Amino acid sequence: MNQIPLAERIRAERCQCGYTQEELAGRLGVTKAAVSKWECGQSAPDIALLPKLASLFSATLDELLGYEPLASVEKRSEIQASMQSLLEDDIAQALDYANEQAALYWSDSELLRMVALPLYAKAVELGNGAPEVVSGLVEAVERLLERSLQLDPDSPSADMDLQTICMLMAASGREERAAELIEKKVAAKPDMAAVTFAGIQLRMGDAEGGAKTLKRQMLFSLLEAASCAQALAGFPDLGVEDMKQLLAFAEGLQKPQGFAVLSPTLVPFIRCGLAAQLAKSGQMDAALDQLEMFELDLEKCRTLLAHPENPPFFESVQEYLWENGDETIRAARGEMADALCEAFAKRLEADERWNSLRENPRFTTLVERFAGKGEEL
Repeated sequence: MNQIPLAERIRAERCQCGYTQEELAGRLGVTKAAVSKWECGQSAPDIALLPKLASLFSATLDELLGYEPLASVEKRSEIQASMQSLLEDDIAQALDYANEQAALYWSDSELLRMVALPLYAKAVELGNGAPEVVSGLVEAVERLLERSLQLDPDSPSADMDLQTICMLMAASGREERAAELIEKKVAAKPDMAAVTFAGIQLRMGDAEGGAKTLKRQMLFSLLEAASCAQALAGFPDLGVEDMKQLLAFAEGLQKPQGFAVLSPTLVPFIRCGLAAQLAKSGQMDAALDQLEMFELDLEKCRTLLAHPENPPFFESVQEYLWENGDETIRAARGEMADALCEAFAKRLEADERWNSLRENPRFTTLVERFAGKGEEL
């Protein structure tokens, strides 16, 4: 314990409450000399006396001891910048720093998430898309997010935190435990609470609020549907006809003005899968036709990621959409778009379903163009 600051706080609180040293000593059952030594920093109160001392001063133990359970905005910015810098140079040092800050702010759920997510992103990067068990890295992310969930289970980010934990568990061989945790969150029926709430708002005369409630729920439902469709397209046994229907569904989701920006990768991801399935089934010309359309989809996706324009329909719920951001954010979006092109180019090279077309001039030209897009970065 740092006795000098505590000494100053005891003296300041005593004076503010109007106690003499003798009066404070009498209330605590100690001698006046003991209080004098506390205030001079020569000794500290017995730990058993701290709750009573805090109560006399109408303060919490945290306030008495000078402990700040929540980091300030400035401190969070400082920690975030330090984490980013350390992760670029030394992962082990970044992990040590993350653990140190977590120990200092173990009651700050927002800060714990802020520290955990860059570590998770680094684990995914090292695992080339699938979190790799880097010594201590994945374990730290899991521990930090579990604590964040414990502190604030109803936060807007709680579901995403749980999903991240489950993905880490699955990546480290604990699929059964991950499934047990996440299955509880899988909806068993449609949730109509937003519809009921909006109806009540309308009856209360708040038509604008009711419309906002419904648009927000529609946005969330669209994002959920798009995520399910994109995930389903990655299932290996999905046939050509199912893939065609899935593509039609995705194109329908994105048809209204501006809606494509909600899930820019959806259509190219599904069309690429459809093209590969067509090639696998021997429908070579159809596969190449879809691959050429995929190139157009990918270019559109790249533009949307680099320069997103939110759909006007969801203007009233802008807080859930893309933000303009500064130059750094815009540059990061451009890098994300470029990385996407590179990832798809590598996928075409590695996917065995295209083996029968490796020597086809039309296919090789397309692959060269995809590779060229990656080299433009």
